[in-house]
Amino acid sequence: MRGAPQTKNSGRTPVPVLSKLLSAVALGLGLACSAAAASDYPSRPITVIVPYAAGGPSDLALRTISDRLSKALGQPIVAENVPGAGGMIGASKAARAAPDGYTLLIHQTGLVIAPLLYPKQAIDVEKDLTAVGLVNTSYSFLVGSTNIPPKTFPELVKWMKDSGKPAIFAHPGIGTLAHLQAILFARDIGAEVTFIGYKGGGQAMSDIVGGHADLVWAAPTTSAELIQAKKIKGFAFGAPRRYAALPDIPTVGEEGYPNLNIPFWQALFAPAGTPKPIIDKINAALRETLADPKVQAAYVERGVESFPTDQLSPQAANAFVAEEAKKWSTVVREANIKPEAN
Repeated sequence: MRGAPQTKNSGRTPVPVLSKLLSAVALGLGLACSAAAASDYPSRPITVIVPYAAGGPSDLALRTISDRLSKALGQPIVAENVPGAGGMIGASKAARAAPDGYTLLIHQTGLVIAPLLYPKQAIDVEKDLTAVGLVNTSYSFLVGSTNIPPKTFPELVKWMKDSGKPAIFAHPGIGTLAHLQAILFARDIGAEVTFIGYKGGGQAMSDIVGGHADLVWAAPTTSAELIQAKKIKGFAFGAPRRYAALPDIPTVGEEGYPNLNIPFWQALFAPAGTPKPIIDKINAALRETLADPKVQAAYVERGVESFPTDQLSPQAANAFVAEEAKKWSTVVREANIKPEAN
């Protein structure tokens, strides 16, 4: 009777087992390295890329939090303004940076809109960047020239539909949030409008004050004092609640258009692949910063606010940005906004 086949043991570990062992070791080493990097982080100054010119909303957002964030992290925060292509040049530079937590990006709603308009400079936001946390949000007033007849939102809607000529709607640039909000407003009320683009919100507001344009969506920082001084008319506030300093102006929801409640947000990003322990450390410092009474006071002064605490985690921030990208890609496509040639 022939015996059972004998297995020859050469003393070598089978390849599949060896592969699994090496993968486990690599994973363990990776986690250990990430943990070690996080424990030492940060050991030098942190650069935050601002993808717009100095003085813009993203620049102001960083200036508002940078001192307190620097204190929380124990290292200086260095702003680097890299404007161009609707914020895409700065975003691309941040995405290409080493994923070590020493190069971050502060960006706003335009991050998910600009790739549709600047395809040559575009990055894949969800693949090339990771959100560290949401910094602030704000809303806009629908304001108009004192030269137009309507005084209330219902009167404005009727005038726009019945006047016999399109209202002139100013905006600070193609694809800006104010431009898209104007498109949605005109679509929802069923009125024809003529859009005029400007190089920034300041120029657009100047033409509203001067009576050369009829309407614009504008931030409280550029519109509230003008409304109070009766140099422009305030028709509605695109927010969930009324603006404290101008309580007589209704919200868009109160006027029957809740989908015009559109936030303008700022968020902090890191290059994709940045170790989770580092992301978590920056996020914790950001939360600490946002809870500071001095930061909150500055927010009130600027007409912005923090997100609810349940939206401050990196996971919630990434989910929020993904949803915003989906929403605005649909709007741009349906409105047939043409991409820039550059």
